[in-house]
Amino acid sequence: MVKIKIVKPQIWNFEIVKGKDAWKEVVYGARLSGVSSKMEGKKVFKMIVENDYTSAIEHIIIKFDLKMTKGCSPEFLEHRIVSHTGYSTRYIKVSEGIDKRAPAFEIIMPWHLLKPKDEKTKEQRKIFLKNIEENLKNYEDFLSKGLPRESARYILPFCQAVGIYHVTINLRSLLNLLGLRLCVRASPEFRCIASQIYFNLIKKLPIMRGLVGCRGFMRGACPENEVREKTNCPFKNQKSKIYIPTIKEIKKGVKLKKFDEKEVLKAQEKIFKVWANWEG
Repeated sequence: MVKIKIVKPQIWNFEIVKGKDAWKEVVYGARLSGVSSKMEGKKVFKMIVENDYTSAIEHIIIKFDLKMTKGCSPEFLEHRIVSHTGYSTRYIKVSEGIDKRAPAFEIIMPWHLLKPKDEKTKEQRKIFLKNIEENLKNYEDFLSKGLPRESARYILPFCQAVGIYHVTINLRSLLNLLGLRLCVRASPEFRCIASQIYFNLIKKLPIMRGLVGCRGFMRGACPENEVREKTNCPFKNQKSKIYIPTIKEIKKGVKLKKFDEKEVLKAQEKIFKVWANWEG
């Protein structure tokens, strides 16, 4: 019987080159390009981020390790300005994983099957696990009968937790990633990854708190327009204190309210914690 271990999408070894002072690198570059020395450093940095003068923030380099499903990893690799080194299913037996002390086939359970709430989803979870076990038995059988790993891996399921990368990315590209993936429209697995990145980022570089979130938060207007109305976005209610208008609504002349940044930030982080915990 194959040993299957259910794991969560995960970020670890998160590091910012130059640590909490990395923002000073951006200020140094900004002053070279003409920003007055009379303007206080942190204000310069916030001005650069808020006004989207983002070529300057490419000087901040971030590194981390990442684990996600092989099926969802192409979504991550769509963020092109990122350097990565990945786990190879061509050369490594999948059950060996990265923890050689406890070999197992690691899988990531889909968000909607983590905590089945009715008989229908309980049955779906049961069928899901049965299929995974059958696939992995066949994978083992292929290897035992001499099929090369590079061909045996073709039977591996979408949920296999072998989308493992060591990543180097600059802050400009990371903010682009977070703006897109901290949105209710993003896939649940990528929202989990993005939320973990978010909390690591504001912990390691505290000046970023209040400057990063979904695109609606960062821009003060959501670019999703009609699509947002089909989601459970908490910022779409015009009567709420945390309403963020869409660009289309602004063009139509919607009455704007004062942007309550603290309330919106609080609401965002509450959602991000749920996504990061990956509990369904």
